Amino acid sequence: MAVSTPIITALTHETFTEFVRSYRFVVIHFWAVWNVYDITMRRLIESGIPEDLHAQIRFATFDVDPPKHHDICREHNVMGPPFFAYYRDGRLVQTVIGLQNPDVMIRNLRALTHEAA
Repeated sequence: MAVSTPIITALTHETFTEFVRSYRFVVIHFWAVWNVYDITMRRLIESGIPEDLHAQIRFATFDVDPPKHHDICREHNVMGPPFFAYYRDGRLVQTVIGLQNPDVMIRNLRALTHEAA
């Protein structure tokens, strides 16, 4: 399985909506610096995702801690990180809570792109 490091965009409350609307497939990792599981998930995104998915999906992070980010967290029902939001054509289609198994995450990413075909 060929892998490459994807571009991972750090979002703020000001850039979140435009980013989601700008790309066909988006996965946002809601994270916190104090959560060790988020480090594991970041490594998975950086090095465990097949290259064909990197080419199709834009990845971003969203820090849950800044007070200005709390409204977006509430809109997504984020109770704690790690939390993943999957978007297709600007619409939220799936959320996943907690540490993800790499095979399950890859399956979710493939479903995100294939259901749109």
